[in-house]
Amino acid sequence: MVEQAPTAQRSAIILARTKAQEKPVTRVTGQPWAHLLAGASGGLVTAVLTSPLDVLRTRLQSDFYQTTSRSARGPHSVTQPVLGRLLWLSLCHVRETLQIVHAIHYTEGWRGFFRGLGPSLAGVVPTTAIKFYVYGNCKHLGAQLLSRDKDDAVVHAQAAIAAGLATATFTNPIWLVKTRLQLDKARMRSGGITATRQYRNSLDCVRQVVRAEGVRGLYRGLSASYLGTVETAMHLVLYERLKVMIRHA
Repeated sequence: MVEQAPTAQRSAIILARTKAQEKPVTRVTGQPWAHLLAGASGGLVTAVLTSPLDVLRTRLQSDFYQTTSRSARGPHSVTQPVLGRLLWLSLCHVRETLQIVHAIHYTEGWRGFFRGLGPSLAGVVPTTAIKFYVYGNCKHLGAQLLSRDKDDAVVHAQAAIAAGLATATFTNPIWLVKTRLQLDKARMRSGGITATRQYRNSLDCVRQVVRAEGVRGLYRGLSASYLGTVETAMHLVLYERLKVMIRHA
């Protein structure tokens, strides 16, 4: 009985250590999909909540709005002080923005603030899903391969660059189709009643681009998108560093 007690204790200790070592493995295997789902969900919620702002931005940048707003502002004195002109233009901009909000709600209802939400979701949701999926997993793998801590700036930088490159590569066809459709609508408006649209829908746009330019046509502007990874890298690295600083503050 005296010898059996230490043996039972050793067996219990070994069993507890084995279970403790198995728990992290179970948690890590589900982690990659967590990044994918969290990124897609975040992009979905962001696109829905900011859709009214995107509609306002598009209306404010349209040629029709620019022509109407210039005529509504009326002439102002060139000899007016710079500060006075800036204040006047700011007040006009605020007034015109409120007028557009009222016009959208009056003529189109609350649904008017969510026009174009479908194409935005088609671009934003895959973009955020791929970005955070690649970033989260590259951060984990980079820490292991480089033998550095997960909070190291080098680990964050390489993961952010990889996420930016992967996102630009996989989503470039989506943004190209969206841009072609937007330009096609703009040409139709400027061409008058006799003008016809070149693309019927997104699938027709993809077919025509592939037929005329090949698969490479879907990746036009990819080099410029790669340059945009600098913004993604800076954003994610600063995000991680500030998070660490706040945590240890």
